[in-house]
Amino acid sequence: MFKILTIFIYSLKLILRLPPTLRLLTILTLIGYSVYLNIILTKFIFKRYSLILKRRNVDNRSRLLQKLGISEKFSREYLIIGFFHPYCNAGGGGERVLWTAVSFHQRTHPNSICAIYTGDLEVSKVAIIHKVKQRFGISLNPNSLLFLPLTTRSWVEASRWPRFTLLGQSLGSMVLGYEALSRLIPDIYLDTMGYAFTFPVFRLLSNTPIGAYVHYPTISNDMLQRVSRRDSAHNNSSIITNSQILSQVKLLYYLLFAELYSLCLRQADYLMVNSTWTKNHIDRLLKPWLHRDEIDLEMDHQLESCPSPQLTQLDGLRLRVPSAPSNLSSKHLATQSTRESKHKKSSVVYPPCDVQSFLNFPLQPRSPIILSISQFRPEKDQETQIKAFAQFLSQIKPNYSAADKIKLILAGSCRDQFDEDRVRGLQQLCKDLEIDDSVMFKVNVDWHELRQLLKESLVGLSTMVDEHFGISIVEFMASGLIPLVHKSGGPLLDIVVEHHEGITGFHAEGVKEYKDRLIEIFDRLGKDDEILLIRQRARNLSERKFQVENFEQGWLVGFENLQKRIEK
Repeated sequence: MFKILTIFIYSLKLILRLPPTLRLLTILTLIGYSVYLNIILTKFIFKRYSLILKRRNVDNRSRLLQKLGISEKFSREYLIIGFFHPYCNAGGGGERVLWTAVSFHQRTHPNSICAIYTGDLEVSKVAIIHKVKQRFGISLNPNSLLFLPLTTRSWVEASRWPRFTLLGQSLGSMVLGYEALSRLIPDIYLDTMGYAFTFPVFRLLSNTPIGAYVHYPTISNDMLQRVSRRDSAHNNSSIITNSQILSQVKLLYYLLFAELYSLCLRQADYLMVNSTWTKNHIDRLLKPWLHRDEIDLEMDHQLESCPSPQLTQLDGLRLRVPSAPSNLSSKHLATQSTRESKHKKSSVVYPPCDVQSFLNFPLQPRSPIILSISQFRPEKDQETQIKAFAQFLSQIKPNYSAADKIKLILAGSCRDQFDEDRVRGLQQLCKDLEIDDSVMFKVNVDWHELRQLLKESLVGLSTMVDEHFGISIVEFMASGLIPLVHKSGGPLLDIVVEHHEGITGFHAEGVKEYKDRLIEIFDRLGKDDEILLIRQRARNLSERKFQVENFEQGWLVGFENLQKRIEK
């Protein structure tokens, strides 16, 4: 050790005696060699540790398959599909995607084993299977289903990261991903919950093909624009927006995080997304940084058929796919198209929606009920619904004899104390606006009562900005309600869209527009057949576009793509 230190000091003295130019060149050369050697050393360490994990995985795989009654002799005949879903027992739309995919593989790939990486440690396998059947009507075969416990799930919970939550949860998911990998290296890895930071872990430590079903981007262009414009939102507090310095610091943090997220996304072999809006954002992030402002010439058919003039606006709040300028030459277009083909792109696979169970609801008669179904979270913006309803009632009463019978019902679930406090705040708002007799809250309503509400109601209301999809809106349409949704995200681009027969619902933005659309809907009731035709078209569209079979077909394309990448 002493000799090494002596040599280092002697070398340093020699460098310092060199002429300035030669000294700088020598230092830069040494730094370059140091970085190069560190990269080689890091690769060597990852490769060695990858081999250790693979050796351990032989025993892990054999032991887990034996739990299912599969002997080591036949273990190689089975394909293990690893689903990364730490909250698999939550019972939401993301879980419907997970269990529909698992059920699909159990039916169509008898030699496949579905391994679920989950942090639901206190729930048994039997209890989870029972809940899936009860909540979604999906039957699972326990003989080809494994649950692999993740003890480090707290690393991805928001409560653990009161500051720099996005970065903290994402880095925490890498810890969770490593634990998953150490328990079992699957033949195919599928993230169905949005933890893209697990991709580099699997890429560096295994040769497993990586796929994902993305419900929404962890960070998106609209989030960056809100911070840049200093707009207040549920994820951009007034403390930040009131300070130029804090806004710039947060913007820098978001930009750096977006680059890390982009790098992680590009590690995936195949990406499926749930809507055109999500695809636009994910495809933008899949491009290298300097290419993200290029014009995307690939326009989805949903965009081409959508009647809203706002589709061609790049207003920052809702990223659109702009039409190509007419003055671009054909040579430029061809060059542009070639550049675009070099970048990865995601595929839209609409989530499975249980439309069949709603199609037998009669369209008439219906009660004058405006129904909202959503969790009581800030981004769902129930406050706009209440304010618009108050103005609507005030304006329609003189001209509508049955105005006193019109009700607004807010149905949804509360996750925690914060959501419960939000409900109380909304109830107080109703009292302040003197409409509390006309507004009902259905908190944590059960499935049977929710179906009854869908069967009786007339209008389905949604006010969330940039909602990535909107399964409840599909349920509105299948149940025969008139959808009134925000003119952004999946509801605008994929769900409440116009086709050759006419419109399938209404779009609005802001309290005034929602109030105006409600007045238009109730004013036209009984005066013509157009409202009934809108409801029929909406139902037909939901049945044709969002049924489970369509999801399974799209999922199969992605799965077969990943299968081809398995090392033989």
